Amino acid sequence: MPDCSYARTLSMTLGLALAGCVTVYQPLSGLNRPVALDPGLANFADTTVALRCVPGGALTEGEADTLCRKVSRLFENQGAQVTIESTAQIDEPEAPAAETERSTLRVELRAELVHRDAHSVLFGPLADWIWGYTADYTVRQEVRIRGADGFLLAQETLTGRFVQRLGFFSDADEQFSRDYYGRLSQLALDARVRQAVLAEAAGGGSG
Repeated sequence: MPDCSYARTLSMTLGLALAGCVTVYQPLSGLNRPVALDPGLANFADTTVALRCVPGGALTEGEADTLCRKVSRLFENQGAQVTIESTAQIDEPEAPAAETERSTLRVELRAELVHRDAHSVLFGPLADWIWGYTADYTVRQEVRIRGADGFLLAQETLTGRFVQRLGFFSDADEQFSRDYYGRLSQLALDARVRQAVLAEAAGGGSG
């Protein structure tokens, strides 16, 4: 998520009594799709999630680490056993999982800043008593989910737009978190179902 550190610093420098920075969130590609699952249930009780958040683009190393920890809690709260893998492991093949009742999903997240436009405007006789600030960001995240053998089970691009202005109140973080975590959970569940179907087909589908 973009921040308003520049806005806060400039407002303090000018001595303005400003309420703060308000973010307006607009869901775009992927984030506006409906979610059927309940993230409060143990949707991944039989699943191990290997999670990778790749720095670069819109993510610093620290931001990638923070994202991985938050997404880790998302899956853990739904019953998954989660491991966070370092970026050094990205190009290394992963050995097939040992015989177990648990399935393995390898979730990889990458983010890119698609668009950014920020400007400030000063109004008034001496240009020092009213200040307007606007920042417009569009962020795109690539989600890839594979099985333990590296087979691609699901892939989606999630894009959101964030417009920041000076103001009093914003619930953009809550709105974005609801859309993002819900869509990510749904995508992982879809991958888990596809994995089960493929395994059944490979086994001949006998029952």
